[in-house]
Amino acid sequence: MRRALAALPAAARGGRIRLRADAGYFAGQLARAALFAEVEFAIGARRIAPLWRLLDGLTEADWTDAIDMPGAQVAVADYCPNWWPASTRLLIRRVRLDVSAEPGAGQASADPRARRRRTLHPDQRAPLDELAEADAVYGYSFVVTNLDVTTGEQAAEVEHWYRHRTQIEKHPRRQTRRRAAPPPVGLSRGQPGVDVGCAARRQPHRLATPAHHPHRSPPAPLTTRTAPDGSLLGHGIRDGQAMIATLRHRLIRVPARLVHHAGTLTLRLPPGYELLAEVLTRIRALPATP
Repeated sequence: MRRALAALPAAARGGRIRLRADAGYFAGQLARAALFAEVEFAIGARRIAPLWRLLDGLTEADWTDAIDMPGAQVAVADYCPNWWPASTRLLIRRVRLDVSAEPGAGQASADPRARRRRTLHPDQRAPLDELAEADAVYGYSFVVTNLDVTTGEQAAEVEHWYRHRTQIEKHPRRQTRRRAAPPPVGLSRGQPGVDVGCAARRQPHRLATPAHHPHRSPPAPLTTRTAPDGSLLGHGIRDGQAMIATLRHRLIRVPARLVHHAGTLTLRLPPGYELLAEVLTRIRALPATP
């Protein structure tokens, strides 16, 4: 946080500064640092037992409709973890889920490891057929904040602002900014933990041309194209920029295998992943590092 504040332009430092972070930064140390720097914060909270118990003290009148999120409501509870600033409050969001007993038909998965299943109240983490008979099923999220959430309208505004913390992640930098340093490519199958980007930078002359796996089904055709002005058009594109979900699907979540044979590294890909092959070609063109 200190590095981020130091990087702000001088004009911005004189205004009001806010911090928003996900549950990975749920720590009193960050909240206290923000307080001492006169920074308002909203930090995601882990779904721990004390927070679930706070739901029992809320009534239907305590909930306010969320902004730009159908079926979602927000509420505020008095909760301040130990060693957090005294002005800390707990902002709660619940989203009503459509649950169906048929697998894949509703918004809740039958797999207990699914991310959305973890947002359900512990009392509702039952099989789908039992959940389908419930009057209402909600997914919950918790945020600790020192922003003003006195009224329901203020709480809804804070939640709406916090919810858009990942908006920047949906839009990678423009293609012209990525040419100098193509992103590293991870493998989802084959050899776990292998970073193709690092391997290519260390031994670019030994990385062979990707070979297609004969038993893999090709992905859906990539409909992205480049406009005359250099912006991107097509599926997964917004305002001329590729969304991160599309990039992740086309470039990172690739079922591939890295094979080392006769002193050569060969990346075996299923057919249809031309984008990854193009990126690897550009990586191989980079100068080798010692």
